[in-house]
Amino acid sequence: MNVEPEFGRILLRVVLVGGTIMVIGATGLFFALRAFSPAAKKGSDFRAVVIVIAVLAVVMVGCFVLLIFSYSKR
Repeated sequence: MNVEPEFGRILLRVVLVGGTIMVIGATGLFFALRAFSPAAKKGSDFRAVVIVIAVLAVVMVGCFVLLIFSYSKR
């Protein structure tokens, strides 16, 4: 069972970019959800919402980049 070299390169790119997106997303969500804790000071709710929105935006941009990569070779 042989795998084409091009498929291996594309798979490596997807894993690297996807892994980076996952790490950034997990870190951002960790800080955002930590800001929602009951012990947090007042006014941090807005900051937490902004962090969640930023994390979601980064993930969506990453998905869009992967979509562009998938169509660029055609």
